[in-house]
Amino acid sequence: MKNNNNSSFPFWIPLALLIVLGFVWGTGYSIARFAMTNGVPPLGYSFWQALGPALAVTLFTCSRRQSAKLSVSHWRYYCICGITGIVIPNTNMYFAAPHLPAGILALVVNTVPIIAYPTALLAKLESFSWARLTGLFCAIGGLMLILVPHTSLPSPTMTPWVISALISPCSFAICSVYIAKYQPADQDALSLSAGMLITASILLVPLVLLTGNFYALHLPLIMPDWIILLEIVLSSIGYVLFFWLIKIAGPVYYSFVDTIVVLTGLFWGFVIFHERLNQWTSLAVLLILLALIMVNKHQRSMLKLAVT
Repeated sequence: MKNNNNSSFPFWIPLALLIVLGFVWGTGYSIARFAMTNGVPPLGYSFWQALGPALAVTLFTCSRRQSAKLSVSHWRYYCICGITGIVIPNTNMYFAAPHLPAGILALVVNTVPIIAYPTALLAKLESFSWARLTGLFCAIGGLMLILVPHTSLPSPTMTPWVISALISPCSFAICSVYIAKYQPADQDALSLSAGMLITASILLVPLVLLTGNFYALHLPLIMPDWIILLEIVLSSIGYVLFFWLIKIAGPVYYSFVDTIVVLTGLFWGFVIFHERLNQWTSLAVLLILLALIMVNKHQRSMLKLAVT
């Protein structure tokens, strides 16, 4: 049987959702950099970016008369996904944000599909593919062009931050493999995400309080507060768009989003922070985008076979 999720929709609706979703997610890197450089601590920002979408997604799932289940196995799933999919990668990314160009951060963090391939291979969730392995080596080459040449980054002090930023896609990749292997079959993905976000918020509470990094919103709101609220709105919209896109177009179509996120991150880095690529970073961008295309192209072909 063919997958006809998008048969009742004009072709431009999934395309528009894909572009808007990539634009929303790609904008978050510049917003995070702006917040971090204007007095918002990374842990405090991470807490709000877990709690805000958690409340929004929970309200949305409740409006559909669904809710996250609370058995021990479900809590274990929420906890592992919350740690590897939100707490570690987001907090790490926010620590790196003030030290790296927003476009480079978007590029590095969105290597998730590339890192996820060898991770899934080790977990026996993927078969070996020369095309995807070639994509992996292209991505490694791109990262080396960012890290090795002395003139690649605006400052040599940024190199350790690029390396530390790689923790985020590695953590996201581990989360994606865990979801693929252990996702409960008795709930839809949106309800599971609500549980994951709520759990991440709970886990972040003692961290922000013990480290003194809680960021209290002001009345009246000041600029950093508005930035936090803007990203909460965008993140919440992103979650809804993500599940709507998967529902009407399927995961094959969604796999294009990483490229749009990277391009959007580079665009806003240029517009807001006047970031420019030199010959090394330009070549790195091309190699990593090529790697994403190669890895996702093979993924799309495998998914087409799976839904046929």
